[in-house]
Amino acid sequence: MQEIIIEFIKIIPSILWFGVIITLLILFYTPLRNLLSNLNEFKALGVEMSFVKDTMDAALKLADKSPKWKVEVPQADRERVIARAKKHLHILKNAQILWIDDHPENNRNEMRMFQQLKAQVDTVTDTDAALAILKENKYDVILSDMARGDRSDAGVDFLQKFRRRDESTPVIFYVGVFDKKRGTPPQSFGITNRPDELLHLVLDALERKKY
Repeated sequence: MQEIIIEFIKIIPSILWFGVIITLLILFYTPLRNLLSNLNEFKALGVEMSFVKDTMDAALKLADKSPKWKVEVPQADRERVIARAKKHLHILKNAQILWIDDHPENNRNEMRMFQQLKAQVDTVTDTDAALAILKENKYDVILSDMARGDRSDAGVDFLQKFRRRDESTPVIFYVGVFDKKRGTPPQSFGITNRPDELLHLVLDALERKKY
């Protein structure tokens, strides 16, 4: 009996330590779980931002292949818009974007960029289809090309028709060739041929819409 008591006394410290560990786990389970969740989200965010940078670079490489698309984005500007997107992910998340372009394949990298930022992007290829879907659905931002088919002003034509029934939804033109002398089309939110400026414009529009 004495030997049993002695052996029990020997293991008391181990039992106490086990009890301390269990108590600590109970007390700090929720904070630890939240910390691990935040670390995973931070890691995922890093992957997303890397993907956004890659898709923007891919968009620029595609533009470089065409002699008529003179698109140059300084590295500092790329880093600036990536940092802004990272800071305002909550604004882009679940944003509804309609993109009008008769050649959507030209925008595939920009679309992937927005989708990676958790925005929803729907596409149509002409004005009639755009007006039809806008009659049934509400979007936060509309992106449009300018020239379509044999019409150099197809984008403006869409904008004028759309504004007869909707005066507030921002319309941003994303074009292959941008003539700064012509300025921004009346009643539109902005115009650009640079993917970084496109992301800035969408963020600007969403910020004004949500705040």
